[in-house]
Amino acid sequence: MRTYNVYTHPTHGLEAVKVGFSWPAFFFGLFWMLFKKLWRRAGLWFAVYLVLALIESATDRAPESGAQALVYLLLSAGYFVLWLLPAFKGNAWRDADLVRRGYDRLATLEADTADAALAHAARPV
Repeated sequence: MRTYNVYTHPTHGLEAVKVGFSWPAFFFGLFWMLFKKLWRRAGLWFAVYLVLALIESATDRAPESGAQALVYLLLSAGYFVLWLLPAFKGNAWRDADLVRRGYDRLATLEADTADAALAHAARPV
């Protein structure tokens, strides 16, 4: 069983967000953020990726040195963090984004799937 936060909106209905690690965000990063309408996060992620790519391009043209090796090490760490960040923080970003868009948290509950969480939350009490 997984834990889900269920949100409600007067016109958009219910949304369920899994608490914790996001495997789809791990594998699809930027595309996952765009699909989940995390526009600002996706734009920031892409901008950081472009900055890292520009630094890498400039480093490629520089003469080989110990400093260049250090820059490559830091770039690798940056790309690694950029890859993992959506997986570990993506669902929390979705929670915050839904609240910002006018959703109210209805419940936090255990369910096998997001659809099961929505069905449980939608049942009359």
